[in-house]
Amino acid sequence: MKKIPLVAAAALLFAGAQLHAQATKTAKDSTKKAAATATKAATAAKSDAKMAAKSADKASAEAKTATKAAATADAAAGTTPKKKSSRKHVAKKDTTHKA
Repeated sequence: MKKIPLVAAAALLFAGAQLHAQATKTAKDSTKKAAATATKAATAAKSDAKMAAKSADKASAEAKTATKAAATADAAAGTTPKKKSSRKHVAKKDTTHKA
């Protein structure tokens, strides 16, 4: 009669060890999958950043071309292109009114 509780305890111990091993394996698999997903996301983000930088460079070059074309068109039309002012316009203080 004493053998039955001993066998039951051994079976429970064995089942618990198997469940623990399975849970550990599942946790490792989940960690590996999460790391792989994070790596893929980082690679995609890096690629998107490179594409955005190229698009910005292209837009800058096109803006320069458009500015040159506008200056050429102004010259052909006989008008002078507007120049940017290098000075900042500052409002003068009103000194006529005294409190």
